[in-house]
Amino acid sequence: MEERGKRSSAEGMESAVGGADDVSEEKVFRALLDSFPATVTDFKKLRAGVLRARIDRRDLHGACVFLRDSLGFEHISMISAVEYEGRFEVVYHVASWKHRLLLELITTTPKDDPSVDSVSSVWGGANWQEREAYDLMGIRFNNHPKLERILLPKDYLYHPLRKDFKGGD
Repeated sequence: MEERGKRSSAEGMESAVGGADDVSEEKVFRALLDSFPATVTDFKKLRAGVLRARIDRRDLHGACVFLRDSLGFEHISMISAVEYEGRFEVVYHVASWKHRLLLELITTTPKDDPSVDSVSSVWGGANWQEREAYDLMGIRFNNHPKLERILLPKDYLYHPLRKDFKGGD
């Protein structure tokens, strides 16, 4: 009896979190893999309604346009950068409110060329977040309409969230 109640409660919660239909997650997987077969990797479901994928930086902008126009991902809630030895990972959280899905999209850029294409033309909310990642981590966002520092002085030479930052003048 108790087991049945737990299952029923869990199913109801998954339905509420997972989206309008369970096919939506599979559709996102299939559509991205079919459209970007050579550059989408490490696709996984983290939990109901939350997906993760990695994509080559060359296809990032095109994939974001595809996510918005073909799959209904209308919102970007976060852009962040993480530093590892020899590379940065740029992490995007994009959401489809209609399907109640969140996709964590990750791309990698080498430290000697820390740049990716801007997605501010896809989602206006990316504008300030890209500028913050540029300011604090030194990631350049190609084709950004106004890529400049927003937190530190314009002539500041350092990126304070990098691991090698020792303080500046």
